Amino acid sequence: MINKKQAKFGVSILALAGAPFLSPTVSAFDYSVSGFIRQEMAYKINSDQNPQNPNGDPANGSSVTNLAPLDPRSCSLINVLAGGTPGAGACSMGLIPPTFDKPKLEQESDWNVFATRAEIDVNINFTNNLSGVVKVRGYYQPDVFDDYGDPNLFSVNNHGNEATYLSISDDDYMIDLPSLYLDYAKGPLWVRVGNQQIAWGEALFFRVADVANGLDLRRHLFLDFGAEEYADERLSAPGVRASYILTEGWELEVFAQMFQPTVLPNRGSPYNLTPYPLTIDFEPGYDKVDDQINGGIRLQGQVGNLGMQFFAVSRHNPDPIFRLTPGGLSMPGTALEGPLGPSGLTVGTQPFTQDWTGEFGLNSWSDWFASTGLAGLDGLQVLNSLVDEWGYLTDAFTVFSYFGLTDAPGDPHVSTKIQGDLIVDTLVTAFGAPLQAGAEAIYASENVFGLGFNYIFYADPGSLLDQLVVRFEASYTPDKKFTATGVSRSFIEEDEWVTSLVFEKYHRFSDTFPATFFIFEWMHKSESDMLGRHLSGLGGDANHLPGGGEDGRGWDGLVFALQQPFPNLTWRADLSVLYDLNGGMMIQPAVRYKPSGEWTIEAFANFIDAKDSASVFAPMEWSDDVTVRLTYQF
Repeated sequence: MINKKQAKFGVSILALAGAPFLSPTVSAFDYSVSGFIRQEMAYKINSDQNPQNPNGDPANGSSVTNLAPLDPRSCSLINVLAGGTPGAGACSMGLIPPTFDKPKLEQESDWNVFATRAEIDVNINFTNNLSGVVKVRGYYQPDVFDDYGDPNLFSVNNHGNEATYLSISDDDYMIDLPSLYLDYAKGPLWVRVGNQQIAWGEALFFRVADVANGLDLRRHLFLDFGAEEYADERLSAPGVRASYILTEGWELEVFAQMFQPTVLPNRGSPYNLTPYPLTIDFEPGYDKVDDQINGGIRLQGQVGNLGMQFFAVSRHNPDPIFRLTPGGLSMPGTALEGPLGPSGLTVGTQPFTQDWTGEFGLNSWSDWFASTGLAGLDGLQVLNSLVDEWGYLTDAFTVFSYFGLTDAPGDPHVSTKIQGDLIVDTLVTAFGAPLQAGAEAIYASENVFGLGFNYIFYADPGSLLDQLVVRFEASYTPDKKFTATGVSRSFIEEDEWVTSLVFEKYHRFSDTFPATFFIFEWMHKSESDMLGRHLSGLGGDANHLPGGGEDGRGWDGLVFALQQPFPNLTWRADLSVLYDLNGGMMIQPAVRYKPSGEWTIEAFANFIDAKDSASVFAPMEWSDDVTVRLTYQF
């Protein structure tokens, strides 16, 4: 039997095999082979660890006072759940642990990346009109991370055990074909068929028009050389792309491409972005849309110094949104095992499981609200979503309400963080262990409409305004879906505007040095931040609920970058700065040394700071590092 992945691989190969019929005229066949081998090393320059992994968890080695036995209402409830009466039982007898303790995990990782990469590019000319490209990429990262367990770095359960259509991977290596396509060009017509990237946007760091493909964030997140934009992260997929020159200066382009989801860093990997107590299953959500085709159309042209583009894309968003799934928690032999109320459901139908090791689960109010805040969620709203959508917990919280732990007798909801703190500690005490949960990824359908303009200003030769390029891009997505701040089954749905304004210029300051390249950018998003997190969930921590981060003004980011080659072009200096107006920044100085055509040495540092969890840099603030890349080209 041919499995789904084999069938799709066959479709993409057949598409390539059928393309030569487009050009019956044959001329001399020729090809070229090039490539490189590179050692990539990112060494941490601080002692911080990823807070989403066990050894970097802020609760690692902590001891937090258990609020449940200190509150008479909660203590009475625990007495009853343990088989006693409100005034007598385990809690009243002092049998409930007074603190929640997490063991201290001593592992500390010194490396963010330590990998060997090899790429081979084969360019083939079949005829005057037909050419092809094959790129083979291999990436090997040994386990040099002194972290808990043996993390799986590359295998993802999308296409079977693979992240993409054309890849082979395991825990510590991946081999893929980011490019495998044929190009046909004749007169005004150009067609590309096969596995390919589609890059429409021109902004650095920001993605406005660049909506065709998702990103692969498994290697170094998006913290590589800023000047490379997303060339290494943008994911390829099998598809057809074509353009036709309508008139002088105007071109129409279309594409149709198999759906390929964004690939997030795996749980426990160095750049894991999701709370460790949350296990995400990507396969069911992908299986629902794996046969979908994304498509788009773009019209672009030039009128004098003004360039214009207009585009529309119909797609399933490659960036996942999440909702909780049943976990199957079991409490055999306890009052909690059976149904509590009208729903008739048991504890196994709700989304939590116990972490009997005590090392990985959410073990206290502090752990709960710190973890949800860092993930861009509202810990209090998570509790209310559990009440609204999970029958067993509705019943359980209704019981809690008659002991005074919720808003009112018979009302299972909570509206203050003080209530939430006590509820979490009561749940952990009742279940007897820290809590873990399961979630699934969903890929929502959406339509994206956009436009862009660029204009070249001319002034006195040699002046700062001469040949200044100004670019503007904007996109509009009606009814865009976001993960609910309570991880509800009902997603947030709002119209979103995304805009960027870019100024770029080459300017020569002296006759000795080549021209310096400058770029300044501003990005605005109306509903989410640069990471795609809805603004209403930002700003929470162990002691505060999210502040919204929205306030009707949206999210704004600024970029400044420059690139300065030295006179003999052997050396080049770069600087990239990304500033989040929510309070945070990344500064990346870099230097490139190319002593010969074969060898290149690059070094850059990432200095990252976040004021609080409202910043896009909060999930990666720990990762300050210095990267060295040694490349041999052939």
